[in-house]
Amino acid sequence: MMDPFGFMLAMVLAYCAWSALAIGMDRHYADIHGRGAEPPAAMRRRMRRLGTLGIALTFAVAVRMQGWTIGPVGCLGFLTMAGVLQVLSLTYVPARVPVWSRRLLYSAPVWAALWLLDMAA
Repeated sequence: MMDPFGFMLAMVLAYCAWSALAIGMDRHYADIHGRGAEPPAAMRRRMRRLGTLGIALTFAVAVRMQGWTIGPVGCLGFLTMAGVLQVLSLTYVPARVPVWSRRLLYSAPVWAALWLLDMAA
């Protein structure tokens, strides 16, 4: 069963994961910070790790919410929806992507707490 709090948590995690992976790439970093700017090597590695962690957490939430039979497919759905939102964000408002991602990341613990409380009830 699809829980609305779990859905929001998975979407937030997936969007933040795509944001981290995009910020670690030369093209998107330059779109955000100006032409010719490149991310430092340490930041690039950190963003890749955070993006990978975000995708893994999205997978964990999807599997916990829908079970092993549907969860991996649900995870692909979350990643696809967040990827489309990420592409639109990077295309039309690239400078806002880090701000939106940071705010969404700050909201993730709230969504996680609501999801856990809803599961316990």
